[in-house]
Amino acid sequence: MSSTEGKIEVRPMNLKDTDAILSIDKEIRAAGKAITYANLTTEYVLSTDRKASYQDNPTSYVSSITGNVAALLDFSFVAEADGQVRGFILGQLACLREAATDLGVIQMIGVHPKYQRKGIGAKLVNALADKYRSKGIKIMRIGIDHRDKSLLSLVEDMGFGVGRLIVYAKIL
Repeated sequence: MSSTEGKIEVRPMNLKDTDAILSIDKEIRAAGKAITYANLTTEYVLSTDRKASYQDNPTSYVSSITGNVAALLDFSFVAEADGQVRGFILGQLACLREAATDLGVIQMIGVHPKYQRKGIGAKLVNALADKYRSKGIKIMRIGIDHRDKSLLSLVEDMGFGVGRLIVYAKIL
């Protein structure tokens, strides 16, 4: 896939990109690579009507979005290669209670399996980081499953480090 090198264009996400990002998410899950996001789907994040998302031959999922995604679109980007969306990043603002400050969160990042390891993920993270910086946000976070070696490698290469807080969980 050397044809993608140097031809990756990152731009703000819009509603018309919904079908492409749902398709990429489906490809990632089919390849068994959704470790961190195993229980979080783009359908959920985009507040799509689940019944509509299982159509055999949908023309578009845009009409199935039931929630207000304006704030999500404000902090989300897609990466195009070969004239098609090949990756996406979904971000949102949150409040860091222990420091009483706002922070940027990477809710989800996805790159089509055939286009991974081409710098697309890094370009998406950088675009989101630039957007957060432009809004005065000084901290960006992402939660990662410790078994997700690909995503761990990406964020560590991008300068992320383990934060002060450790998240504990109990299954009920």
